[in-house]
This record gives sequence, C-alpha cells and structure tokens, in this order.
Amino acid sequence: MKLSRVLISAIVTCLLVQQTAYAKSYPDVSANHKNAKSIAALSDQGIINGYANGEFHPDGLINRAEAVKILVGTKFDKSIIEKALDRHKELRHRYVIFPDVKIGEWFGKYVEMAYQNKIVKGYPDNTFKPGNNINFAEALKVILESYKVDYNSLAFKDNPLLLVKREDWFAPYFTYAQEYNLINQNKFYHPGQLITRGEFVEIIYRLQTVINSDLPEFIADKLPTSNEYRITIPRLNIIDLPVSFADPQNEKAALDVLKRGLGQYLATPGSGKKMVLFGHSSGYSWDNSPYKTLLKQIDKIKTGDKVYINYREKGYVYEIFKSDIILATEDYKLMENQNKNELALYTCWPPNQIKYRYVVYGKPVS
Repeated sequence: MKLSRVLISAIVTCLLVQQTAYAKSYPDVSANHKNAKSIAALSDQGIINGYANGEFHPDGLINRAEAVKILVGTKFDKSIIEKALDRHKELRHRYVIFPDVKIGEWFGKYVEMAYQNKIVKGYPDNTFKPGNNINFAEALKVILESYKVDYNSLAFKDNPLLLVKREDWFAPYFTYAQEYNLINQNKFYHPGQLITRGEFVEIIYRLQTVINSDLPEFIADKLPTSNEYRITIPRLNIIDLPVSFADPQNEKAALDVLKRGLGQYLATPGSGKKMVLFGHSSGYSWDNSPYKTLLKQIDKIKTGDKVYINYREKGYVYEIFKSDIILATEDYKLMENQNKNELALYTCWPPNQIKYRYVVYGKPVS
C-alpha cells in the first residue's frame, strides 16, 4: 500500500534537510534553482564538485564523460575507482578499452569502471565518444541500468506529455521515470531532447531517495520553477528549441531574438489567449545564427500534427488545424482576435522572399 502523499512529502523534506545541511555551494546555482537541492545533495556526498572556477553550470549540457563520472561516483568507493587503471598501467596501455579514451584523460578511470560493470558500452565503431552530449533516453537508460532497477515490471501507459510509443526501446525507462516521479510529470519530454547537468543530477538524486527510503515515488517539497520557454515541433525535427518574447512594435528587437531560436508575441502559454510565434525561413547574410532557416519547411506541417511547448516547468500540447498564406502587408491580422485560445506560427514565404507569410494554426489539446 502506498503511503499518503503528505507523509511522503514529510519524509522527503526531512531527508532534504539532512542531506543539504553542509553541502557545497556554487555561485551559479541559486537557492531557488529548480535543481539546487539535488546538486547540493550529490555535492555533499562528494560525487560532484563542479568546474575549476567553482561553478557547476546546471543548465549546461552534459557529455558522456561527465555523465559516467557522476554515475560511477554514486556506485563505487573512491579507493576502488582510483585503482581501476592499475592493470592498464602495468601493461603500459595507451588507451582505456576505447581508442578515444587515453590513459591520461581525467575520465579514463571512470570509463574503465563503467565498462567493466556494464554501465556503458561503445559505439559500433568501438569508440566511446566522451565529448558527445547525451539525451534523455540515453540518460534514463544508463541511470536506471546502473542502479539495476526492475524497469520492465511496469505496464506502458500512453502520455500526451511523452513522445514515447510502446514499441520504442526507451519506453520502459520513461515508464519507470514517470511512475516514480524521477522526471517532472507536468512537463513534455522528447527522448532525443538533450539533458542538462542539473537535470541529470536531479534524476539520480530522486532515484536515490526512492531506493534508500523505500518510497513508492519521489515527492518534492515544492514544485520546480524556472523561466524556461522551449518548443518541440516533431514534423520539422525541431527539438527543445528556445523561444524568446519580443515586442511587436520593435522590429530590430524582434529580429534579434531569432538569433536564439523562435520569437513570440502576445499572450503566454496557458493564458487561454492567442499566442503568436515566428521564425526565419531565409538565409539572411546578416544573420550568422544556426536558426536562420528554421522554418524553411513550415509547409510540411500538416493538420493533426502536434506542437509541444514547455513554459515555466509546465508542458502544453497544440494540434494543428489549418494553414494559410497571407500578404506580408496583412500580417497585422495575426494580432487580431487576441482572446482566442490558439497558437499561430508563421514565417516569411516563400523561402528567401518576404512578400508573403506562411501561417499554421493550432488549438490546445486538453
């Protein structure tokens, strides 16, 4: 029988206080950061230490080498880790299992431990690619398999906030993570979405809490908050792209935000009112950002396609119901009917021209 959520919350709150009382602090991890307590807890265990300048970079992406270091640190004593390369050194090996992991690399001993304990394996070409960033599917796999949890025991459940199908190889990992609240159940997740250092640590911390305290699920003492605003459009292979607010009366400022992803006018997600998103479809010479042709194939979006948004740690799903082409001189029409609860996404059209606007419209999915 599951404990009541109130009792669970009390237990977890007590654990948080105990684990973070003497934790190391980082100048770039504020007390109200969504992953602050998990970072503090693993720091207190001596598992994570941050960078040489004292910062942790909680919102930075995490690569395979960093992920392995953290995981190995949670599972093995330091004395064992330090001896991991002894045999290689005796035999004067230049590499640790993989040709792209040299003996002298800081992460060599962690990769050795991870490989020998079946936490990780290489790519088909026998490399490890330590600098490759990892996504949520990969992160959940290595974490859950490292802790040897029975992730195959749970029945798959469809979830509109998870882009996961029953037959996907990563389905059991996401099912387990949802069941035990290892990830934010209010947000949308794409399996290919890259994971941050803070998010990776958060999953480990939550799993540790569940396992060590024999809890039926992790209950945070408060819901996570942040200023994140990101969008995923599967049809265009746009995954977890930043969105920035812009002033429709300031053309220069509106163009500037497109160097970071998409821009937005009008209401915020979840307001019940109209929101207008826009992006480039033309490779302007003055724009050196990677997003200057982001919506070049907007005409590929079809009726019934989904658009997913994460805003302030909450997920929203929109279903496309129509598309339209209007004159650029009529783009003021996009700002009309502001009380209508819908999404309008547009770009200049055709690509590399500015005479028209191609617009797709979406309605929120309850």
